[in-house]
Amino acid sequence: MLYLCYSINDFYAREAGISMLSFLDNNPDYEPQEVFFIDYGIHQRNRERLDEIAARYGKHVTYLDGRPVTDEVKRQFPNYSAWKGSMAACIKPFIDKVIPEYVERLLYIDADTIVAGSVAELAKMDMGEAIVAGTISNVESIKLQRHEYELYSGNHIYMGSGVLLFDLKNWRCENIYERMLDVLGKKKHFRLPDQMLINNAIPERLMKVLPQKFNYVHHFYHPWQEYYWMRQFRIYSKEECREAIDHPVIIHYLTGWTLARPWHEGCRSHRKEEYYHYKALSPWKDSPIYPSIQKMYPPKNSEERHSAWLIKQIMNPYPPLLAHLILIIDSYYRNFINKRHGIMPPHSEEGIEVV
Repeated sequence: MLYLCYSINDFYAREAGISMLSFLDNNPDYEPQEVFFIDYGIHQRNRERLDEIAARYGKHVTYLDGRPVTDEVKRQFPNYSAWKGSMAACIKPFIDKVIPEYVERLLYIDADTIVAGSVAELAKMDMGEAIVAGTISNVESIKLQRHEYELYSGNHIYMGSGVLLFDLKNWRCENIYERMLDVLGKKKHFRLPDQMLINNAIPERLMKVLPQKFNYVHHFYHPWQEYYWMRQFRIYSKEECREAIDHPVIIHYLTGWTLARPWHEGCRSHRKEEYYHYKALSPWKDSPIYPSIQKMYPPKNSEERHSAWLIKQIMNPYPPLLAHLILIIDSYYRNFINKRHGIMPPHSEEGIEVV
């Protein structure tokens, strides 16, 4: 059976609850009687709301404590730079240590999602020898193709971790936990801790690529530009891109894109209505939308002001080629500023830096 799992602290309880509601509403054939929540401090009132949603569909929530696992990893590697803030997302590389042994196939979904269709295809999918399946990050994969950095695993693809399908039986047989610890022992700074560990520790032969419709992230672009950005690196076929746009199964409102999250004011995603629909059906229907990120955290320096300007340009209805020209000019601008003044340093890379 395919089991569903979230990992959150209390801050994301509302979004995870709305995501679970959308999942259960669109997947009436979901077999298990339980949904797993790895608990990093969910308040009792929000637990009751999550329980209420599950009960509405004849299910119950099983709460699991991931803190003993991540606390032990932090104890072994105290100088690892990514250990800051909530550890809820960091449990993914060690998820086999938390999920019960009877679970063999597990669908992990980030809280900032809406499930708009059936995942029955994932329950029946032939995983072969793969231990995990996910969608490919266009941006990070093209960096690998250009040899901007390498992964310890030697992989040529880079898997996002927002939606992951685990074969936990094979995962445990491959002793992935020890692989993760081995990578942690090699380096002390990475940009994205959960994705970094998964992509550096798991060889490509044990990964399976999911269609983009199961982790649809490009809705923050204007519809004129969306297909162009999805196809620009030729990671996915034309048919897969059109299917993701027209019939997404899991809509992911990515962090970092401040205008793409519908629980903040000013969201410009053309898929925000799906979130509002399920919010209105949830126990949080009367809870307010948060202020815009720009109001909460105004830009502090030239880099942040420039990034805010760039995001605004990307989401404007320019023809795709003109939008692409803006990004090219931006890239040259950043390189010039960095070399001249050193005030906009490049992001740290994941894996082995190539000098």
